[in-house]
Amino acid sequence: MEVMQSLKTYGGQQATQIISSLLGRVSDEGLIRIVKLSRHLSDDPEVLAALDHIQRMLRSEHPTKKLFRRVLGSMPPENRTRLFQTLFYNSFFQGGRRRDQCEQAHGFRPPTIMILSPTLRCNLRCQGCYTLGYGMRPQLEYELVSDLLHQCRELGIGFITILGGEPLVYPHLLRIIEEFPDIFFQVYTNGTLMNDEWAAAFRRAGNVIVVVSIEGDRAETDAWRGQGVHAKIMRAFETLNRNQVCFGTSATVTRHNAYKVASLEFIDQMIALGSLAQMYFLYIPVNGQADFDLMVLPEQRDHLRRHVIQTRATRPIFILDFWNDGPHVNGCIAGGRRYFHVNALGDVEPCVYTHIATHNIKEHSLQEALDSDLFRHIRACQPHNDNHLRPCMIIDNPQVMREVIGACHPRFTHPGAEEIYQQHQDKLDAYAASWAALADPLWEKDYGGGQWTTPPAEVSVERPAKEAAG
Repeated sequence: MEVMQSLKTYGGQQATQIISSLLGRVSDEGLIRIVKLSRHLSDDPEVLAALDHIQRMLRSEHPTKKLFRRVLGSMPPENRTRLFQTLFYNSFFQGGRRRDQCEQAHGFRPPTIMILSPTLRCNLRCQGCYTLGYGMRPQLEYELVSDLLHQCRELGIGFITILGGEPLVYPHLLRIIEEFPDIFFQVYTNGTLMNDEWAAAFRRAGNVIVVVSIEGDRAETDAWRGQGVHAKIMRAFETLNRNQVCFGTSATVTRHNAYKVASLEFIDQMIALGSLAQMYFLYIPVNGQADFDLMVLPEQRDHLRRHVIQTRATRPIFILDFWNDGPHVNGCIAGGRRYFHVNALGDVEPCVYTHIATHNIKEHSLQEALDSDLFRHIRACQPHNDNHLRPCMIIDNPQVMREVIGACHPRFTHPGAEEIYQQHQDKLDAYAASWAALADPLWEKDYGGGQWTTPPAEVSVERPAKEAAG
């Protein structure tokens, strides 16, 4: 067994060296060869299936081929190898082996991704922000974050998403990124503080992708984030492009901007501005100042789902919809199944929107938190139903969240976090029922009730007639 593992390790090292050499002069056949060589780096069936799917797309006229070229062309040549080493080799391939070892030793498998909010301080006060109800502006000390990332490294967690607050106001951000050159960092920012100094530092590091929040055109963005913010975001795009920093974009989707951000016009604009990835986050009323009137309507949520399917088939941009993509990951991924969140107080939360915890990094190891009764209980409940278009335990299966709270007795991690579970139970149940009424037939029609092996066929994304004039 040890001999076989040594041979696989040697083969993986050879594959890594060849891939690194190919990244400097990539042709169409070179891209396919890189994907084929990557198979030597993992024996995870899920990873291998994904690589096979990518290879099939590269052999066709799928826009994935153009996306690969966009990614490689957006960065200086020396950063291509760093991107491969951190994002792919360390995070998914080598990290996967460490996660396997942890599972064998401790009986649970660490997730791939940690979301870290090292500070809640921010220069904006965006409408509906999930942190507005906190009423305080804590941030983590450098030593705590450094120790946390060392623990991540040991557990095989090599993909770290930095949120806030606003990450660019965190005084230790660059120090952390530079201290862990083997970890891949995804930094979400409102873009207003981006300048050449920051961009040049991210370029030098080479293990960072920046994600800029934008809620549509000037009207939608400024209404959500403040007057003049859209213009500053446009300057941030110029700065990132000028410094050859890879970046993507994200949108908080509400009832008021759903059709704007879920349109090919918006996607084409983001591609023209240099975005390599588009992320969609539904507004969730968890900040202690719940506004259910901001939540997307069921037909808007379905429109977004259809838009993502069409975009993946026709545009060279990586795209994620963290709710409608439930079918691709078999439902909810919280509770350490695939990711978790550490907030600016050090609380280890099941996800960014579930503001409950039983463990804190100031008192417990990360391993203890991920193996806690709370996290194990949540994982035991997943998936929360048979329809992966209804994955969320907050807005799609609120009875599950209430059961988790009743069974595990976590503390709420900020004042007001209990609001939607104690004061708005009826509204959550009504929203879940309204989405289920639409999503259950879609699950059977477009996904065969879960018996599908490829993404649904291209679907119509026409805006519902009754909403077209709204």
